[in-house]
Amino acid sequence: MIDKMKLSRRAALKTLGVAAAGALAAPSVITRSLAAGETLVVYNFDGLLGKVIKDHWIDPFSQKTGVKVEVLTMQGSSPPMAKIKAQIDAGRPDADVIPMQMTDYIFGVRNNLFQPIDAKDMPEYANLYPDYITPYGPKLVLWSYGLAYNTDKIKTAPTAWADLWDPQYKGKAALNEALFDQALEMVNLVSKGKPLPVDDGTFAALTKLRPNLATLWTTGAQAEQLLRTGEVWIMPVWNGRVYPLKDQGVPVDFVAPKEGFFTRSDPFCIPRGAKNPDIAKAFINFSCTVAPQQAMAEKLFYASPNQKVVYPPDIARRVVVATKEDMARAVPENFEVIVDNLPEWRRRWDAWKQS
Repeated sequence: MIDKMKLSRRAALKTLGVAAAGALAAPSVITRSLAAGETLVVYNFDGLLGKVIKDHWIDPFSQKTGVKVEVLTMQGSSPPMAKIKAQIDAGRPDADVIPMQMTDYIFGVRNNLFQPIDAKDMPEYANLYPDYITPYGPKLVLWSYGLAYNTDKIKTAPTAWADLWDPQYKGKAALNEALFDQALEMVNLVSKGKPLPVDDGTFAALTKLRPNLATLWTTGAQAEQLLRTGEVWIMPVWNGRVYPLKDQGVPVDFVAPKEGFFTRSDPFCIPRGAKNPDIAKAFINFSCTVAPQQAMAEKLFYASPNQKVVYPPDIARRVVVATKEDMARAVPENFEVIVDNLPEWRRRWDAWKQS
């Protein structure tokens, strides 16, 4: 029997991490008693993604451990990295766990914003595909970028990104401005057969698409509304925005284009100087376990890096990257190059919009 008086807080929280590997099915009394009353602050996404994470990751973790979890909701898909950097540099980060885009991750690593996470503190790492483990946290929420289309208006399903340029879709297509870098990479897949470099040829091909564009959207909610109303018939978007609409009766479907699709993921990191790094590790480890990851796939159709997640056939098709082989089919993206060039790409993108 473990001597309760000799069990250190750090050791107890390490035990909490081990319990998380089993989905915290039966956290020890000692662990719960030491964790109870603690507060973990977590950034979370807005919209449906944030709701799934809260309902199936955050709340179950809190219920099993007694840890109070406070949520800071991001506007859109990226945390306020400039604000976070200023807080960390001042030694006062406002959160213990931060999910982010890969471009945010590159920025954070370059600016020494994150605390390294040792694999020995993360039992669930043993079940993750190695490519989805970084020195600063796991890459979760695997979302795939392909083509959404209106099945009432488009009777023959599109098969390629190049179909966006088809004259029959004049004024009926749209692009994502919020992730304009991915839109530019998509244009390159059509015009060059590879995502980089972004150059004059990229914008020449983009200009040829202009007659078909009804609008540029900036949030997933806007994309959903465009599909729901039928204002737009075809657009690049991520899979998790399409299938919930389809299940609601909206005549839409999703395809992974033959030129290749993109799959991105969201690293979950602990800021340097976080108040509760041990509990943060336990939460991240719990989030990697089968039950939270299975819920993400079944509720929002975003895939998991956990090799033990089993997808029913209908879910497997919707998550796009249900197997390691599927993941290998995704077009690789060089996020170092993207981050280095984003300011110039933004300048050219804005100039193109005004031309």
